[in-house]
This record gives sequence, structure tokens and C-alpha cells, in this order.
Amino acid sequence: MPISEDQAFLVTRSTAYDRDGLRIGAVMGIYSDNHTGRPEWVTVSEESTGSVRFAPLASASYARGRLLLDVTRAQVLAAPVTSHGDDLDGRAETVLYTHYGLSPAGDTDVDPASRTTPRAESDSGEHSLLPPAER
Repeated sequence: MPISEDQAFLVTRSTAYDRDGLRIGAVMGIYSDNHTGRPEWVTVSEESTGSVRFAPLASASYARGRLLLDVTRAQVLAAPVTSHGDDLDGRAETVLYTHYGLSPAGDTDVDPASRTTPRAESDSGEHSLLPPAER
């Protein structure tokens, strides 16, 4: 069961573990999709280095202060360093999806052939998971 909007508050006060149960570090923040409001990414502070990396919430679970991610600790540590302000732009999100071998299913802002988004960084419009005809 995916992380719910109701669990998001608790997740931000939890510790992240990889799929093998190895401790990664403290969850620093949670990032939700601008359109659906569903939690999609977390930032995790890796304990030995203090570096902060994004990790996907796809197939993650939460229970009793533990966030179990469906990725390895090595994947999180090797994730590209991405600015972690208030918003995760489409270009950075595409890089993260590619790193973790995930697909932004239904995301019409991403060109599947090039794995890039045609949106410019200056484009302040919302990142949407709806097809253009339904926006």
C-alpha cells in the first residue's frame, strides 16, 4: 500500500531503511505531486556523510517510525545531488526517475524517447500527470 497523504506527517519524522533493512538515515522532507497531492519522493540524510538525497516512495511502506524504501542503500547514496527547495522541478524529477529505473507513468510532461521534459526551468506552471486534453 503506498504512503498515504495522512501518513506524510509521520513519514517526515521517521528513519529510512532500504529494501534489505539497512538503515539509511533520517527523513528530512517529503515531496508530493503538484496535481494529485500524493507523496512521491522523500529526502533522506545519509548518516555517515550527512549528504541529503532524494529517494522514491514508489512501493515504500511505513510502520512504527520506519520508512522502508523499495530501493537499495547504494542507490540512494549514488542518487544525483538535486536541489531540495520547496519544489522538485520536472527536469530534476526525470533525472531521479532515470537513476532509480522508474517510469513517471502517465506523466505527459516527459518525452519517453528522450526522457526529458520540454519545460524550461523558468516555466512556473504546475507539473501535471493529466494528459493535455484533461488539464
